[in-house]
Amino acid sequence: MQTPHANTRRIAGTLLLTLSVPLLLWQVTPDNQFTITQPQFLVVHSLMEIFAVIVAMLVFFTGHGAAQAERSTRAVALGSAFLAVGVFDMLHFLSYIGMPDVVSENSPHKSIVFWLLGRFAAGLGLLVYVLLPERPLRHSPLQRHAWLGVLLVACVISWALLKSPELAPRMYETGVGLTRLKVALEWGVVALYLGAAVLLALRRKQITNCDFDSLMLAILLMAVGELFLAVYVQVTSTANMLGHVYKVAAYYFLYRAIYAEAVSRPFRQMRHMLTHDDLTGLPNRTAFGERLRQSLARARETQRAGAVLLLDLDHFQTVNDTLGHEQGDLLLVAVAERIRATLPADAFLARFSGDEFVIQLENASDERVKAVGENLLQALSREFDIGSDRLGISVSIGIAVYPSADETASVLMRHADLALHRAKQTGRNCLSVFSRALAEEMQRRVLLEARLKHALQRRELVLHYQPRHEIGSGRLTGWEALLRWQSPELGHVSPDEFIPLAERSGLILPIGDWVLREACRQMRAWQDAGLTRGTMAVNLSARQLRQMDLAEKVAMVLRDTGLAPSDLELEITESSLMDNLASAAAVLRELERLGLRIAVDDFGTGYSSLSYLKTFPIHCLKIDRSFIRDIPGDEDDAAIVRTIIALAESLDLDVVAEGVETEAQLAYLRANRCDQAQGYLFSRPLPPDACLGLMRAEQRAAVA
Repeated sequence: MQTPHANTRRIAGTLLLTLSVPLLLWQVTPDNQFTITQPQFLVVHSLMEIFAVIVAMLVFFTGHGAAQAERSTRAVALGSAFLAVGVFDMLHFLSYIGMPDVVSENSPHKSIVFWLLGRFAAGLGLLVYVLLPERPLRHSPLQRHAWLGVLLVACVISWALLKSPELAPRMYETGVGLTRLKVALEWGVVALYLGAAVLLALRRKQITNCDFDSLMLAILLMAVGELFLAVYVQVTSTANMLGHVYKVAAYYFLYRAIYAEAVSRPFRQMRHMLTHDDLTGLPNRTAFGERLRQSLARARETQRAGAVLLLDLDHFQTVNDTLGHEQGDLLLVAVAERIRATLPADAFLARFSGDEFVIQLENASDERVKAVGENLLQALSREFDIGSDRLGISVSIGIAVYPSADETASVLMRHADLALHRAKQTGRNCLSVFSRALAEEMQRRVLLEARLKHALQRRELVLHYQPRHEIGSGRLTGWEALLRWQSPELGHVSPDEFIPLAERSGLILPIGDWVLREACRQMRAWQDAGLTRGTMAVNLSARQLRQMDLAEKVAMVLRDTGLAPSDLELEITESSLMDNLASAAAVLRELERLGLRIAVDDFGTGYSSLSYLKTFPIHCLKIDRSFIRDIPGDEDDAAIVRTIIALAESLDLDVVAEGVETEAQLAYLRANRCDQAQGYLFSRPLPPDACLGLMRAEQRAAVA
């Protein structure tokens, strides 16, 4: 991409070339050539030639002054040629009449000879530069010090001509002007430059590490300058001066093409490294942030909507863990290429972090943004060929649209991140669009997590207990401990809201330990008061089940509270069992050795193989409330309940129905020989004091 300064230089160079046509037509007639006074001409000419010598030396140092690892044969060849050009140009302006004589008497002929030597050296150097391939310079002494040979040859030729200018054929006759040989040689130089320009155009793709446009302008301006120097009559005429002006302009563009490009390239490369990702070559987070801030500013001015799409690869860590980081990197590169191929041309794609990519769309309606997101989901659902592996991976996408009055780039990215989290919670391989409702929900979740960290210490968490009854006799057979949170700031917080949060944050482990200990303590206290028989059921989370020292912790709690192992029942969901069958089996066997009862909670909702029922030490199945809710009216649910009861009976397991709320449900369960039930038909979960009343009432009924 051309910078504004580069465009300005290109326009200026093009104007100079265009202007040369009428100037040449004007100066080709000797009568139109004005004469400049010798002192004025000498001052201006000397300044221009000093500039030319400086540029020639800069080109030389570009080829020979860089670190050896960066030197190329082409750059060294051009630098050596322009070392000779610098020598000849310096002697050219020192040989003008009016300058102190150098070795021999100065004359136009002597000055012209050095001029032509410089022009042929420059033309040959540019021709070699265009023709040679871009390859590193060999570290041989011959190639490294070839410039010394060029300098020696230039110095020998220069010394010979300084001592005896008449060795060269006459180039200028006083009172007559340029000789035919001089004019012919000038046309030869023009042909040399034009040949280099044609080759440069043909080999454009091979010409690297220079500014192509500036180099082309430099060569063409050099050719134009030679045309002026082929038509002048008087040395101090405007035609000669215009030729030198075009030469100076050409040298400026040569300086931009070779020296300035070489000096600025490392800084551009450094900036590229700072703003681009090494692996995928995409812009990185820094570059994306700059782009997004600019887009937001434009969007506020134009009121045109845009959007940010944040993509995260689902379960990418599994690829690294199973196939290695090298395959993971290759997958990231392939994903980046497919995303780039899927996006519209005006989209801006960047790699945001490890396996996250971010896309910015300008002037995009909601429908277009969602269409782009859906296209990405579809494109990335196809497998990737990574070496000998075929990998399938899905993505989750969070979308945030702009502009808004209070949105900054960081706020917008936070909104996209919130939407991405929602997409992952929804089940991954989908997209989610940020909304204010989502923001409020996420803010509440953050607030809940912050308060939940201190809820246990502040004794805001309490246990309620729901009784479990035998269906046949109606007697109380045990309790299930259920966690409740009453926050002074937030009020009553539903378990459905804070339990998943505790699972994700890891707080479920200390909370679960407290629940187990408190439930066992309470059960033992009731037993000491002679108020209850039966078991205390405590739910275990998936995280707790993954603890290899779980049995030791449970044994310690039983010892500390004095509760018999047979009075404790641990409830585990199907999904947590299937999470890791091997570790779950080991933990459950250790728990069985303690003499505990194991119940499968929410049975029927796990969609898992039933083979674990004969593998694991399980004593009880609890039918999920979702199957109880519509019985006996719903034939499908009724059939499922009958099947579970029959399965438990055949395996000699107890079966408990959860969520029983109507007499019709209870009658159906009794008719199908379900063992026990719990639900609002019997009692809501009760605080400990209310549980005491219920147990005393049952005692009195039993006595009566």
